[in-house]
Amino acid sequence: MKRLLIGLIFLIPLNVWALEFPQIVSDYAIVYDLTSNEVLFQKNSDTETSVASLTKILTTITAIEEIPDLEETVTITDAMLANIYWDASVAGLKVGDVVTYRDLLYATILPSGADAAQVLAISLAGDTNSFVSKMNKLAKRIGMNNSNFVNTSGLDQDGQYSTADDMRLLLEYALDNSVFRDVYTTKSYVLKNGLVVKATIKMYEKKLNIDTSRILGSKTGTTEDAGLCLSSLFQVQNHEILIITIHAPYDNNFYNLKDNLNLIAFMDNNYEVKEIEEERPKEEIKVPEISENIINDRINVDYKLLGIIGLIIFLVIILFLGTKKRKKKGRKRK
Repeated sequence: MKRLLIGLIFLIPLNVWALEFPQIVSDYAIVYDLTSNEVLFQKNSDTETSVASLTKILTTITAIEEIPDLEETVTITDAMLANIYWDASVAGLKVGDVVTYRDLLYATILPSGADAAQVLAISLAGDTNSFVSKMNKLAKRIGMNNSNFVNTSGLDQDGQYSTADDMRLLLEYALDNSVFRDVYTTKSYVLKNGLVVKATIKMYEKKLNIDTSRILGSKTGTTEDAGLCLSSLFQVQNHEILIITIHAPYDNNFYNLKDNLNLIAFMDNNYEVKEIEEERPKEEIKVPEISENIINDRINVDYKLLGIIGLIIFLVIILFLGTKKRKKKGRKRK
């Protein structure tokens, strides 16, 4: 069998690293290139842990997939605000407020409102348990195999856990939804009732007097078991990067934000996407074989043709010689 080998040259992106990633305080973390679909850094990213209000990412995307009309209004009732823990972060909704489902999404993510998360659950599923069941179904559907949820807000409870990598997978999935992406990347929003809600990270920025403009979108989280948590989205070299950090020390130093900003600064200084030439493995192009039968048939046909041609030549020669002989006899008679 004959084979023709061809070598091809093609361009591929290369992530060039000058240094190792910096040390971070958070116990669990992952850095993920959303554009090229690759993990750039991880620290105990498969370890199960409480994830605090990062849970509200799942609450919000679950609600988005259940909401029939984002502009439909909801009137806040006593039952919707019942049993919210006194130390939970809230958006500030009050009984009698009339807001849209869109408002509730922003009120859940930006100020990390446990009140808004619970209103979404009850208005869409009748009660929180039924809504949490929908959350778990969605989590399993997108591959969060090391996670389970028992509440909508991220409160520390038995049976409520996830991992940094599962939260990365969740955020990647949620950001594919344009409604969620708009909510997640917004820093301030005015609800229908006039209430202004702001991203929690803006509070961090004010307290620490640092610039957080590199962070395009974020979700914070804080509980005793989860410590300080933060998910963030930013861009470098036209690549979207996700960062999830969990369980930074629970104090006023905001190490969750500091870890994220340190990782972003490192990426800004060291992450580069280049195109390099690399020889692609040679590909084989197969030349179709001619079967033995076809060759034999062709040979037989050629032999027959030669025989016919030979016979014709022989007859022509006989005729020519016969004609020449008759001409000679004719000349003798004269």
